[in-house]
Amino acid sequence: MREILLLVLTLISVPLILRRPLLGMFIYLAANVIRPEMLFWGGSGGSYVFKVVYILILVGMFQHNDFSKIGLTARKEFLLMVWLMGAILLSVVMAQYQSFRGYYYVFELLKGFGICALLFILIRSFEEIKSAQNVLLGCFAFLAVWGFDQQLRGNERLEGLGGGAWGDSNGVAAIFILFLPVALARMFTSKTRKQFLISLGIAALMVALIVCTKSRAGLLGLVTSLAMFGFYSRRAVKVAQVVIVLMIAALPFATQQYLERMETMQGSGGIESSARDRITLWKAGLMVFADNPLIGTGFLTFPEAKMKYSDRFPDLDDEFRDFIFRTENKKVVHNTYIQLLSDCGLLGALPFSLLILGGFMKGMQARRMLKSDTGKSTELLWLCGICAGVTGYAVCIFSIDAVLDILLYVQLVFASILYKTIREGATQTEETAISASKIVAIEGYAS
Repeated sequence: MREILLLVLTLISVPLILRRPLLGMFIYLAANVIRPEMLFWGGSGGSYVFKVVYILILVGMFQHNDFSKIGLTARKEFLLMVWLMGAILLSVVMAQYQSFRGYYYVFELLKGFGICALLFILIRSFEEIKSAQNVLLGCFAFLAVWGFDQQLRGNERLEGLGGGAWGDSNGVAAIFILFLPVALARMFTSKTRKQFLISLGIAALMVALIVCTKSRAGLLGLVTSLAMFGFYSRRAVKVAQVVIVLMIAALPFATQQYLERMETMQGSGGIESSARDRITLWKAGLMVFADNPLIGTGFLTFPEAKMKYSDRFPDLDDEFRDFIFRTENKKVVHNTYIQLLSDCGLLGALPFSLLILGGFMKGMQARRMLKSDTGKSTELLWLCGICAGVTGYAVCIFSIDAVLDILLYVQLVFASILYKTIREGATQTEETAISASKIVAIEGYAS
């Protein structure tokens, strides 16, 4: 029955997407949240939906002559994505070890960045950005409710909630943190009480879901994203008041097991084995980078590349060393930045770091523009929300490998377009004000 319903909905969407390709993008991104493992057509059931939608978007763009605007992709963020993809491809070609499906993932990243290019072409206004973010927020609210159901069924830390795209608990927490401040931005710019309460409810669902993952990196990212939204938006006191409400809403999910897990972050004496694993793996990753600083050892080759450094850890007991440097199901680095340094060297780590830094800097620019009261406070608050999400996510990925997570790049694209829209609006306002003052001065002189 579900298969038939999916087919019917796909057929209904065909004329709508051809008439307005941007609608196809909304459908595509929404489906990525509901069934994230399907974004790159990696599954079997329903994968045709994504192929059909993607093709329809391209056909619709061709009919509307949208490809004449391809120059809009010549933005700093997209050029950095191209650089990153090129660095990853080069590392695969020059890999010192056999890369697990290296070319396959390069092609996946190419398709993901293709989505980003289409967004640069199709998105033309703040209202379209807001619509896209609202669609994604609705999908995450649905996924959060689904997550609670999963936990009641025994999925204690919501492993696999995000499918193959972000399947472990840290990844689930990180992706919700990426969008949590957007819900706050929607709340602070609500025009009605109903919109305000809906946005607050979505934020509460997200916080509760993050707590359910029992992710320590998620807790750090959560605190960072909320704090940075208050900082960027210059509404620290109001955000603090909302945080109290969100904490009360999430309190029932903060079980004793959750509190005990969070206590392991208190110091070296309290670090349990999983945190100790990561520290050892990070050190090994930096050793790999030190010996291969330019292009690394090859994308996704860290599990193999680290093996020759096992004797560089004399303080490890034999049992723990065998666990970290095991030959079956070899461990990954669990740190996006060190993963790129190890696998792709500076050539790959630099563009990714600049993308993250760009999100932070746009948040700072939004903060500065809010102080000068440009008349774009609503747009700026949404920009603050997107940038605060990126900042919190940047903290989370110290504990996960997230190079292939397309939603990060999508949010950076939205931030780029929104920032440009705000800047252009502010420039036009200034030019209008200058012209008006000149007219007044001329009229005064003539009189």
